[in-house]
Amino acid sequence: MANFASEEKIARRKAEILTAAIEVFSSQGFHKAGIADIAKQLDIGHGTIYRYFKNKRDIFNAILAELLGQMAEIVMQEPPNTDSLDEYAGQLQRIADGLLAIFNRDPRLAKIAFYESLGVDPEATESVEHLLSIFAQFTEQYMKNGIDKGFLRPKMNTKIASHLITAMLVETIKKVAADDADVEEIERWRQEVIQFMIGGLGQR
Repeated sequence: MANFASEEKIARRKAEILTAAIEVFSSQGFHKAGIADIAKQLDIGHGTIYRYFKNKRDIFNAILAELLGQMAEIVMQEPPNTDSLDEYAGQLQRIADGLLAIFNRDPRLAKIAFYESLGVDPEATESVEHLLSIFAQFTEQYMKNGIDKGFLRPKMNTKIASHLITAMLVETIKKVAADDADVEEIERWRQEVIQFMIGGLGQR
């Protein structure tokens, strides 16, 4: 009788490969890194990796997909139904805290998503842009809710504003990934982004 690996074992091995790949991609860069480098990190034969992923690009895509899932989960925990500017400010703070926590736990993810991916190829860049576009779409729903309820500017161009906010959050996340960024500096960035968003979006 064939000895098939359990789904749990397969998932565990894939997770191990992705963890090793994050280290290799962030330290060596996508182009310089190879399947053999990832295998060496795990002390396994490189042929083992091909049982789970087609190539290093497939691994890279899996890392980005996992990251998108984590970011989407943070946002979806906060439905766009606040009733006041104060409530919205609190919601923004929770979302920002959740997103920053992802990259604070592992700054290498920010390096891969917002630096390394840009040098892979157009498809990788498109993957990251798609990730940010989805986030901007979520953000636009919060804005439309605020406009409908009268606590955000009625004539706001929500599409443009949502992309501007996404860009600000990405810059803050990049700060988390910087080697010289400390906790206090990151906190200053977080507070300034939220204050900027609220001051620029609030009903006047």
